[in-house]
Amino acid sequence: MALDQIWKRQLALVTYGNEFLNQDLNFNRWINHSIFDQHIFLFRDLISQHLLAQHFHIWLEGLKKQGVQRLSLHNSSLLIDEKNPNVNVELLAYPHFIVSHAANKKTAWIFGKELPEWYLSEDEYQAPKAQTSTLRQETLWCYELNSKLIKQLDADFKQPNWDDIQTFMANELFNHPYALNFQSPLNSNLPYTGLNQSTDNAVNESEPSIENHVSLLPTNYQADYAHRALHNIEALSDFIQQKIQHPYSDDGTVISPDEQLNFRNFAQHIDDLHTKFITKVANHYKTAQLTPVIVKESPLEESAQSNILSLNKENKHHPEVTSGKSGVFTLICITIIICLIGYYFGL
Repeated sequence: MALDQIWKRQLALVTYGNEFLNQDLNFNRWINHSIFDQHIFLFRDLISQHLLAQHFHIWLEGLKKQGVQRLSLHNSSLLIDEKNPNVNVELLAYPHFIVSHAANKKTAWIFGKELPEWYLSEDEYQAPKAQTSTLRQETLWCYELNSKLIKQLDADFKQPNWDDIQTFMANELFNHPYALNFQSPLNSNLPYTGLNQSTDNAVNESEPSIENHVSLLPTNYQADYAHRALHNIEALSDFIQQKIQHPYSDDGTVISPDEQLNFRNFAQHIDDLHTKFITKVANHYKTAQLTPVIVKESPLEESAQSNILSLNKENKHHPEVTSGKSGVFTLICITIIICLIGYYFGL
């Protein structure tokens, strides 16, 4: 199963939120970011259930007033041993959660939903279609982290080696036998907006203009590798999902059950690495570049120069050949001159 697309909104909240907290990025430049279209976010306290903010604009301004200096994104697996302090709220198993960093505390912001006291079924209540909204509403619940959890966050702040990450991802994903015939999308060299075809259609219905279809990462930084990798991983995930949904080989025969299971396992592997890669990008997008390969001089010029040096070297190694030819030529000339002189004087 592919990752819930909510991670794209979390990524944008962290990256643009950090620019607001640290660089005073004007909200007018990104509050209409298309990735937030059709979404409503509420922010509440997990203990008291009090509403703290009804929009991420208010949330970020409130965090700044409280002295929050940074936002970060982390894998939810870090919280697996934590006990939910409020039984009236179900915390959702989304892959990531946000952390806000103030001088004296760190607070997790976790997606969850309130549980109605009078509705006890495990299945979600389905209201009549005419009474439902197309908007997706999510609530982020704040929970102050203890010292043990804070220490576990440190691994996500270590500067990643993007060259090693690229090599690893290539070996694990793109060079995998199941990725055979996969081709990078045509837009892989463009900034990553997070908008797939279905999202584009939904956005276009309400907003024809594409002026708000901007990158999930602030373009003040040259995060070329992050953009390209996010495009490629998402495209590879879609490629494998197509294989799973249409399990046929090139000759039209159905792929064996074991092979179908292998494809599903590979899809899960993609999701696992995708989740970890998103965390790296969210916390280190400013440095997400590969080491450039520097070619000191043209190999063609180097070859021509080498030929010249080789010729000079040969001449130095065989000076006697040139000297010997000159000596023979001189001797012939002297002999001819002597013969002419002898003939002229009758010798």
